[in-house]
Amino acid sequence: MKHAARILALLAVTSVAILLPFRAEWRHYRQDVPGGHTRTVAPGRPAVFQRIRWTLISYGRAVLKPGDLPPDGIDAPARPGETLVLATLKAEPLTDKPRDIDIDFALRDRAGHRWTAYEWHTTIYRGGHDPAYVMGLVPSRAVGSFELVMRHRHQDLSPALGGPELVFLRRPSA
Repeated sequence: MKHAARILALLAVTSVAILLPFRAEWRHYRQDVPGGHTRTVAPGRPAVFQRIRWTLISYGRAVLKPGDLPPDGIDAPARPGETLVLATLKAEPLTDKPRDIDIDFALRDRAGHRWTAYEWHTTIYRGGHDPAYVMGLVPSRAVGSFELVMRHRHQDLSPALGGPELVFLRRPSA
């Protein structure tokens, strides 16, 4: 009986000795990257994310004009069946303080597939009237069903590992 008690005490002391040094890092991580949860936004409805009011204007195929290039990280469709798509949003900052956007953008379908997306020709400032654009490559089968996803990006934890997620839903097909 004494032997078992010693083993349990040794395991408890060892566990505390291992976990104690990581306590501060874990607290820091949980403060910067809160637990994940998903909010969905109905078509045409605004949602606030990172002190910016976002409203989805439209989804569709991206049309590049002569001289336009897709954003860094996206090449023109190279494989058969890939389509360059665009989400157009209205973005209204709720603060005058200029800052960088710390958002990871993605496109998804209802089946759970995800594709990376990036800002494109977007400058957001208070009082501005230019739309915000997010562009990505999706399989042709997803052109009519993809939805935009925004997630918090931490400077040291990109791609996003947690935090709130905002999904802009599509209008139901008629």
